[in-house]
Formats: sequence, structure tokens, C-alpha cells
Amino acid sequence: MIARRDCGIVALIVATTLFVFGCQNNESNDRVLELKFGHVGAPGSLFALSAEEFARRANEALGSRAKVVVFGSSQLGGDELLLQKLKLGTIDFALPSSILSSFVPEFGLFEMPYLVQNRDHMKRIEEKIFWPDLAPLAEAAGYKIIAVWENGFRHVTNSVRPVLVPEDLRGIKLRTPRGVWRLRMFQGFGANPTPMALSEVFVALQTGVMDGQENPFAQIYSSKFQEVQTYL
Repeated sequence: MIARRDCGIVALIVATTLFVFGCQNNESNDRVLELKFGHVGAPGSLFALSAEEFARRANEALGSRAKVVVFGSSQLGGDELLLQKLKLGTIDFALPSSILSSFVPEFGLFEMPYLVQNRDHMKRIEEKIFWPDLAPLAEAAGYKIIAVWENGFRHVTNSVRPVLVPEDLRGIKLRTPRGVWRLRMFQGFGANPTPMALSEVFVALQTGVMDGQENPFAQIYSSKFQEVQTYL
């Protein structure tokens, strides 16, 4: 999860302090400060469950001083727009997927195929590379990363043919998140990748505008892509 550089856990305390001081100076001002948290996940998705749990814990700590309000299902925009809104200060938190490489190129590391061997390996990458090297780059670009956790390994679904080897992707119209290295990877496999907001994917698959997509199991199921796809 990331927030604007001047937000995050520390800014929650700062915002709360400012609000308390404001109440002391104006007794008639009883408005609770609203902190907006946007994400693209559908109800019941890992995105939604994570954001709602964060909001629950944060709101318990904040009491009546401020409130984290979650807006899921791309209500405040797709991943790219959410990151832009963070920079503008119109939202306070976001839970992006792999879009961050469009803003901090070094995050393209996580778009490389077959890089992570298993979950223990991913944990070592987080400890040895992510926090020491990548998180500071995100902060320099204006984003404060609060936490990171697994969304699952990504899988390809489509309605053309089973995909058992990369060559099976040849000619398939594949929706992907925006990210130059992900596009290059699938182009190298022979697919026709097209970046598209998650909120548009179901209809694109249903109508045949796209043949397939790639996401973790949790995202595939919560977005109901299994209803309009044949092969996993």
C-alpha cells in the first residue's frame, strides 16, 4: 500500500493533530477529517479485504479525530489515476497493483517473468532489495510506501486455447496492466498485449474485444473472469 509522500502513518498523526488544534480554535467545527483510500479491487477481493482491515484498525486508533474511508471497485479511478491523485493530494492512500513501474521505472523488476522462485525467495527480495533500494526511489518520486504484501502469483486466462508454454500466447489479444516491461514480455511471447483499466476488463472479455487477461487467482475470482473465460 502506498500513500502520498506527505501522508502515510506519520501524516495520519500530523493530520489528526492539526484537526485537534482546529477544534480547539473553533468549537463549532465538529467535522471529522476524511482520509480517502482508493483501490481497484472488487468486493471480496484481497484488495478490498486488506483496505477494509487497514481502515478498521486505523479508525480504532483515530477515534473521532479522523476517519479512513475506503473506495473500492475503481470508484475513484484506475491504478494510474489513483497514483496521480495521490500526487495532487485529492486522495490519501492507494493500493496499486503492478502499475508503479510506470512512475518509478525500477519497479519493472517485478514484471520480469520467472524471477521469483517461491514465497521464501520473495521474502528475501522484500528484505534485501525492496525496502533498502526500491522504497526510497518511490519516496523520491513522491510516494511513501507503508506496507507490502503478496497479491498472489499471476496466471493467464483466455478463451482461445490452453496456454501451456509461452508460444501458446501467439496472436492472443491479452489485457495487461500498464507497464512497459510487461508489454515487452508478452510481445516477446507473440501475444498482442493491450493495457486496460481493471474496471473495463470483464466487458472486454465478454464481448471479445480481448481474448484473455493475466492476474492472480484472488483477482480473477473476485472479478468473476471465470464467467467469461474458458482456459486458465
